[in-house]
Amino acid sequence: MNLSGVIRRVGRVTQTHVRTVRTVVAAATCCNVQFRSLTSTTMTTIHPLCILDIPPEVLLHIFSYLDLPDLAALAQASPILAALAADPILHRNRVRIVAPSRVKHSLFGSSPHGIAFRPTVGELIHRGVMRGFGIERRWRMGAYFYSRNSITQYENGLRLARRHASDVVSVQLRRRSTRDKFLDSIAHVLPDVESASHTISRILLPVIHQLKWSIQRDSLARMVRLDFCGIPGPDGRRFGEWREKKGHGIVQDGERVRLAICPDVRKTVKFYEELTQRSV
Repeated sequence: MNLSGVIRRVGRVTQTHVRTVRTVVAAATCCNVQFRSLTSTTMTTIHPLCILDIPPEVLLHIFSYLDLPDLAALAQASPILAALAADPILHRNRVRIVAPSRVKHSLFGSSPHGIAFRPTVGELIHRGVMRGFGIERRWRMGAYFYSRNSITQYENGLRLARRHASDVVSVQLRRRSTRDKFLDSIAHVLPDVESASHTISRILLPVIHQLKWSIQRDSLARMVRLDFCGIPGPDGRRFGEWREKKGHGIVQDGERVRLAICPDVRKTVKFYEELTQRSV
């Protein structure tokens, strides 16, 4: 069986498997040359040697250098190769000799540039792969940081952190006021009716605000003029109201009369004007 026959029997294989088969065939060819040199002096006619004519011990020794995917590819080529690839002695040799050497090389080896194949403990700690309570300090001190007490302390720290976060969130949620209280607290900063209306132009808003302030000012002046002058009139009503309606011809208007009838209310008016400005 030549190389083309092996590949044809395997069927659809990858480039790695093809290289593996070529390696095995090259080893078989080398054995074939040596076999010819040994038998050329004693045999006159010799038939071409195929890979299946190689002794099983030699094939097993060749297979010991192959990986499991390569052995699986060779097992598909021939039942004889499949039996050799599944030989328990071969796999026992792989487990006891080949596999430990590969593990040792990958764990503690380094690249030609001096970069370790396996990250150090410090790198694993900084990446967050290895976690623990004060693990970096313990590692620098040379202490064993994966004891039962260390694991318990780390788990307790995580529980305390989660409980503290839940307590903070619960307190903040309890402190939040209801919707009605919140709307009442921000009622003074909400826009007025004119600002929220879509039927009033934004250009007229200053004029409307000035007009509303004028109306409020006139109402305040009327209230002060009629109600704050506590002297009763002839008909039992407030003297200010009686004077505004019927007392113009009887009482001469003047500054002294106004101060005598109703004291100076400029401070009171100023106080209410400030309140109105604050509300607006």
